[in-house]
Amino acid sequence: MLPLAALLATCLAYGASGMPAPRGNTVLDLEKKRVFGVSVIGRMGILIGAGDVLFDRRPPLGFGFGIALRYHALRLGPMRFGFEFQGGHTRFPDRNRFTVPADPTTPIDPNTGAPIGQQVTRVSSLSHTDLTLGPSFQIPARVLVIEVGAGVGLMISNWRRMRSANPWEDEQTVGYDPLVRAGASIGVPIRKNHGVALGVDFQKAFSRTKVVVDPAAPVGTPPDSVVFDMLLNVTLAYQAWF
Repeated sequence: MLPLAALLATCLAYGASGMPAPRGNTVLDLEKKRVFGVSVIGRMGILIGAGDVLFDRRPPLGFGFGIALRYHALRLGPMRFGFEFQGGHTRFPDRNRFTVPADPTTPIDPNTGAPIGQQVTRVSSLSHTDLTLGPSFQIPARVLVIEVGAGVGLMISNWRRMRSANPWEDEQTVGYDPLVRAGASIGVPIRKNHGVALGVDFQKAFSRTKVVVDPAAPVGTPPDSVVFDMLLNVTLAYQAWF
């Protein structure tokens, strides 16, 4: 919270500088009261909630994409207030290798007479699709545009775990849960209100769906961990303001 407070204080100090819009970037002019923004977002996801116990890699990393629509129509001192809609998808893959059971076609080791073990790589995945709507603040700060927002909405999640080389033994769990989101980004208008933005996006799903952590646990083992929980996205976006 302290870095965010320092950033906000800096924006309040320099936001209403009265500088002319450079290179046609009128979004930097605080006298422009109404601004519509569109972002096409690439995500690097970091799983930080209870679901990370399902992955061997620490921290579990993922990837995804998103889109954001913002409309700021009310001036509040050195900032604009409005609303934003965000939607996107983040996927966390996990590769596993399994031994294929021997059958009559399996090659035989001539030295030992035993079947030659064959392995196959299969990919388990945890994925989240999110839709949120909420308030947003936009702060022009000299050559930057700071945007801070939050929202509530729906997260549609899917957990698919490969338990063996046999697809019939796969485990799949789906959840539809309420979601809260908070994020911030720093936009750099390059020319005529088009530019890039770097940000972070935190998401928390309120889910009671649990799974068994150990894939080798006997059938009937009670679920022992929430699977759909929290994640953090580091985002890089193409940004346009109108």
